[in-house]
Amino acid sequence: MPPTRIQDRKHSGYGTRSTLDRIEIALATAHRWQTIAKLRWRMIAKLPAALLLRVVSQTTMAFSHCYASLESFLKAKWHMIRPPAPPTISTHVYEVRPRADKRGVDLISDALPFGALWYAGPNAINNAIGFAKFRSRSHEAVICVYDEAGNVIATHEHAGDFKE
Repeated sequence: MPPTRIQDRKHSGYGTRSTLDRIEIALATAHRWQTIAKLRWRMIAKLPAALLLRVVSQTTMAFSHCYASLESFLKAKWHMIRPPAPPTISTHVYEVRPRADKRGVDLISDALPFGALWYAGPNAINNAIGFAKFRSRSHEAVICVYDEAGNVIATHEHAGDFKE
């Protein structure tokens, strides 16, 4: 008596006939999935191009709006963290004032990197004026000399002589 399918499964695994059945089922399933994928692709392809363009333009507009607002936010934060430099003054202003202890003069200016300079001796005023002119050789300079009362004795204007 030839073995039945049930007997094949019990003793020697799957028979030749059941393996072929499984291959046929797998091929039919693959064909069905392929057909479904083609149908879905046709549905997507049938969407009007105008609708797709509208979605793309709205998305682009939304992203550009987000980018613009983010850019302005970051610029505002950057200016809060690091404010823009004040405009540079091209004319240096120097003051030559006598010291309170009557021991020379002070050369005072915002253009000096370390604050006021002290000059003493008989040529203290001339030395201070000379240094101010030297320091401002590439800028215009105004040098005012004051007396003990705070009155202007002399004013020297220096045009920047330095040329590249």
